[in-house]
Amino acid sequence: MFPQVLATVGGSGTRLYPLTLDQPKPLVELCDTAIIANLFRVLASQGCRRFILGSKGASNTLNLSNYFKAGEGFFKRLGITDHQDFSYQPLYDDKGNADSLRYCMSYFDINDDLIVVSGDNLIDIDLKSIVEFHQKHKPLLTVALKELGPDENISSYGVARVDEDMRIRGFVEKPKPGSEPSRMINTAFYLFSPQIREVLAEMGDRARDIGGDLIPYLTENGYTVYGFPVSGYWIDIGTPERLHQAAMDCLSGRVRHFDRKYHYKPNQWIHPSTLAKIGPRLESGDILLKGNVSIGRNCSIEKGVVIENSHIGHTSLIDRNVEIRESMIMSFSHIHHRVNINRTIVGRHSTLGEHSILGSSNGFGGKSVAVIGENVVLPPESVVAAGVRVAPLKHSHGILATGRFVELGTDERNIYFTEKDSMKR
Repeated sequence: MFPQVLATVGGSGTRLYPLTLDQPKPLVELCDTAIIANLFRVLASQGCRRFILGSKGASNTLNLSNYFKAGEGFFKRLGITDHQDFSYQPLYDDKGNADSLRYCMSYFDINDDLIVVSGDNLIDIDLKSIVEFHQKHKPLLTVALKELGPDENISSYGVARVDEDMRIRGFVEKPKPGSEPSRMINTAFYLFSPQIREVLAEMGDRARDIGGDLIPYLTENGYTVYGFPVSGYWIDIGTPERLHQAAMDCLSGRVRHFDRKYHYKPNQWIHPSTLAKIGPRLESGDILLKGNVSIGRNCSIEKGVVIENSHIGHTSLIDRNVEIRESMIMSFSHIHHRVNINRTIVGRHSTLGEHSILGSSNGFGGKSVAVIGENVVLPPESVVAAGVRVAPLKHSHGILATGRFVELGTDERNIYFTEKDSMKR
């Protein structure tokens, strides 16, 4: 059996606003399944059976425990019977993920190797290889590293300084272009030896963040830290654009362990309950599916709808002559007729008024996506450009109080806003 897993899930998820206004970031939907459940599925399918959620605060802890409970349903859906119940961090106000690691190892008396993952990442790693590497070299810590290509922006990551034998000498956080010591970045996937408990006790209150405090302490004091290059899929789902990218990658098959059931045609998946409703319209050509398409259960889709390279969440209503391209439509959405959606994320339980236009077209807007938050009622004939986010008006104070966003305007129901950084581009 592989080491047990501690998922650190205490963040506020501000960068993903408005999708995280009413739920913790790890529970945001990624193709009908919470981000963290997709991550756990990758790990469980390869042999992990014990999971601890290092949650912090009532919103995170209560929502996560309501979602997973003791994990019986999660394992049952995977056909796994030899598992242990999910565990949750008790009511402890940790000061960061290293503090959560210290507390949970002590509380649950963990004296074996421990996998620590960030609950908002999706990594399709070969567990057997990294565990064997860790057991062979016997470091205090093995860090999964991802090598970015020469055309990828490395300046928003922690970049490893590594020896030829992959021993890590430190990380450079968010280096300026051209100053990075390597192209190997920290994926926030860690494999700790049990001796880390002694180091954490030695550090005391200084151990708050794994990347910012614990790893520098280890490398500066001669403890062995190794890097393990991963060739599989990895993404940090910290922004709407990365969430959108993760969804497109799941649909395209780049994530090997992603669960794709209910095949309809090559690269297309439709739940049987939905197929029973829309099957005749598909056969007659009244509904057109192009590219990689996933449609959840109990959806209603009317004539003249075009869906291309997109995911439709369960129990969604899509009226006639709607066009959806390169988009994520989350559960319980209602899209009225003649709405055009391109490179957009639509949150749960949202209504899009007729003749609205959302997102970029013909490449306009670059890589930015439009984001409709949960429980939004968008007026008819609305235009929401790439990079614009929409949330119910009641959230306006909380959104603007972060200092990260700027208001673009309001209507009687909603606030329209964007990131301050996007205004400079």
